[in-house]
Amino acid sequence: MSEPLRYEYSPPHQDSRVDHVGTYKRTLPVSLERMYENTLDWEHLPHLHGSSFTSIECLDAGAWGWRCRVSDAKGRDSLLELRLDRDCRRWITRNLEGSAQGAEIWTHVFVTDAHQMDIVIDYFVPGVESAKREKVGMAYARSYENLYDEDVWMMTERQKQINQRVDSINQDDEVMVPVSETLPIKTSLSGRGFYVDRLADGWVAYPESCPHQLGPLSAGVNEDGVVACPWHGYEFDVRTGACLSGHSCRLGRSPAVSKMGDELRLHWVSD
Repeated sequence: MSEPLRYEYSPPHQDSRVDHVGTYKRTLPVSLERMYENTLDWEHLPHLHGSSFTSIECLDAGAWGWRCRVSDAKGRDSLLELRLDRDCRRWITRNLEGSAQGAEIWTHVFVTDAHQMDIVIDYFVPGVESAKREKVGMAYARSYENLYDEDVWMMTERQKQINQRVDSINQDDEVMVPVSETLPIKTSLSGRGFYVDRLADGWVAYPESCPHQLGPLSAGVNEDGVVACPWHGYEFDVRTGACLSGHSCRLGRSPAVSKMGDELRLHWVSD
């Protein structure tokens, strides 16, 4: 659960030329590294934020930010540009084309601990009548509250997986897991997490995390033996580890699985 919505609206001065419709504030339990990583990660938008984005096409991207064409859940198309300013610890998202053309969202970060920060987001939307600015600003704030609820889950899960990574294994390690009708079955071997699932031709184990950015592969495999990451939509063949969505990564090493009575034996096999 997120904290109560922290939204502020200050009516602009009558001579103001800036259509500021409000400010959203929030404390996030993440590091600056994870925050920047998430900010530059345009690819996750239609997968993690499916209720807000239905598709995305990247036109340009780099350490500076990104520029993408996006479609939202209401069928509206936009051209968005995000520019990251690390020196000022802020990023500015601009709507260059679409129904909200000219809108700007300024996000500032204030680090309060190694894994905690305050963010302050200001919304600027041109052409909004004075009487409607607070309503429009509140709508933006509620939308961003939902987006950050989903992003915090991704960022904290990624940090957890990074902290738990193990680079070596004991070739003699093995584990027995009770057979279950509830799939996939979560277990661990040599300090690494795995899921065990049943395919038409037998049982298979695969890593609990996507090799791309360590997203959770907990949804299980489909009938073709394919598992998909909910963060970026990467798909993998759990039998071979190959990435099926055209990216240069593959699942990490997985143990062999053999059924022994009412249990499953997971063990390492020499390469």
